[in-house]
Amino acid sequence: MPPNHNIRHFFKGISSLFRVSGHEHDQMCRILLGLVIDAPLLNGLSNICLVVPVRALFDFLYLAQLSVHSDDTLDLLEDALKRFHNNKAIFLDFGIQENFNLPKLHFANHYIEMIKRYGTTDNVNTQYTEWLHIDFAKDAYDATNHKDEFTQMTLWLERKEKILRHNQFIQWQLTGCRTSQTQIWTLPGLELDHSLRLTKHPTVRAESLDTIINDYGATHFRNALVCYLVLANDPNLTRQQVERKIWGVRLLFVCLPVWHRLKFLHTDHYTGLDSTSDIIHS
Repeated sequence: MPPNHNIRHFFKGISSLFRVSGHEHDQMCRILLGLVIDAPLLNGLSNICLVVPVRALFDFLYLAQLSVHSDDTLDLLEDALKRFHNNKAIFLDFGIQENFNLPKLHFANHYIEMIKRYGTTDNVNTQYTEWLHIDFAKDAYDATNHKDEFTQMTLWLERKEKILRHNQFIQWQLTGCRTSQTQIWTLPGLELDHSLRLTKHPTVRAESLDTIINDYGATHFRNALVCYLVLANDPNLTRQQVERKIWGVRLLFVCLPVWHRLKFLHTDHYTGLDSTSDIIHS
């Protein structure tokens, strides 16, 4: 491989690498397909049967990293995964893999559903699951005598959960039982009791109304703002009265502050503490 500034040269190969980082994975992906294309197979077998699943997996990998998705890109993502599963038997035939019971490969089946529910993967990394691994596996294992550890770990986690719930109940009692209504369980991300919060200072202190309408895509912003001001001064007006009154409103300003980020906060019913449930970027 000729030296260059964009591709890493693994002088000792990649099979001996231990605890590969995400950056190293990225560097490997840049050369693997080129190696597979020229790889000679046993008995003079055409390597097309090997190129197809490898390329399908790379297609899935790069499509999953897109920062913006549409129905078309999600269809391409699903098609790439199907192409891999339809052609993956080559790895079994050559004894490279005994089975495909791999957690990461199984989780690939849920990417489309998770992207539709929670958004793109560009704001996600493995640190969340690493912390869960520390809290639910490492700490639990250290609390055992390292004999029949699974039973002891399960019991330890169960007790920790009971202590946490009891502590939340005590905090709820100390705050005077702020709510007597039973909280209805909803899917993650679908809570309706969100409160909005903006930063103290806007992203842009003074943006002209024309820029807001043309560059931000808020085509009817001026009319919507006038309607809001009219209803704020007299909320009892009917729709027809509002439509007649907006023609006589003059805006005495030409610029407005603009925020590019908005936080949705969720208040815990037991502790009363606020936590960020979502952040919207424009």
